[in-house]
Amino acid sequence: MRQILIGFWIGFCITNAVQASSCNNPKVTVTSFSTEDATILTQLAHIGEFSLKCSNEIKPNLFAEFPCGKVVPVARVADNQYQVSWIEDVKRSSSGSVVVRLFDEEGYSSLRKAQRDGAKASNVKSIIDVTVTTKGAYKGPWVKAELVAAFLIAGVAYFAITTKNKVQS
Repeated sequence: MRQILIGFWIGFCITNAVQASSCNNPKVTVTSFSTEDATILTQLAHIGEFSLKCSNEIKPNLFAEFPCGKVVPVARVADNQYQVSWIEDVKRSSSGSVVVRLFDEEGYSSLRKAQRDGAKASNVKSIIDVTVTTKGAYKGPWVKAELVAAFLIAGVAYFAITTKNKVQS
């Protein structure tokens, strides 16, 4: 009987510890930053910085899943402040919104298990989904200066040759 009570007590403590370590009623505010000038770059950087407040005052270790399926750890930069970043090629980049799913350690292990088993990762419940706004970067002028200069030189040369031919005739 004593072993049963001890087992029950250990199970109760573990259950309470697991419930206490997950974030309840998360509230999030997001700010985002993107590379603004891509005239000489091959990749753009995007940073999503957010504050996460749980009603039970937990500060969980977080993992982020991007729409491409890549999962990365989220950096804690201050108390209740987190940051996630990624890069993408300039040619494939676009402006818009990227939905990043956030997981705690328990959700991350469930996500990895689903990925290993070949199940849909979208079936795993995230703590919260964060929408990070990405901006398009300036990629340079539509027409290169060298092309404008070549057309200008060709126009001046054409004008000079036609004027010379008119004067000589």
